[in-house]
Parts: sequence; structure tokens; C-alpha cells
Amino acid sequence: MGILVEKDEDKSELSRRINADLRERAVRSSKKEDVDLVEDSEYLKNTNKTNRFSWFWFILVFLAAVALVVIFIVS
Repeated sequence: MGILVEKDEDKSELSRRINADLRERAVRSSKKEDVDLVEDSEYLKNTNKTNRFSWFWFILVFLAAVALVVIFIVS
């Protein structure tokens, strides 16, 4: 019975050391890596945010939708 307890203790000690080593490596690697966010992507590199004339596009889309409704109802 004492041998089984000792083996379990060795396994738990080994698993504790492995877990501590993995945590230490994760902390070291997280400091090296830059988090890749959407704002950092090449796709958005030369894009601009919507400016003060965005309301104009909403009106155009609304008028196009109204025109489609009128075309399908009249014909």
C-alpha cells in the first residue's frame, strides 16, 4: 500500500513540475508574440472609416429599394 501512495506522489510531483514548466513557457511566449487583431490585418491597411457623408449612401440605398418596389408593383 505504501508503494502505491509513493508512486502516486511521484506522479503528482512530476505533473506539478510539468504544469509549472508549461505555465512558465506560456508566459514567456505570450510576451514575445504580438496579438493579431483585425485592426492589424493587411486587408484593412489602406481603408478609411465612414465620414460625415455616410447619410448620403443610406438615402441612395433607400431610393434604390423604393424604385425596385415601384418597378415590380407597376409592371
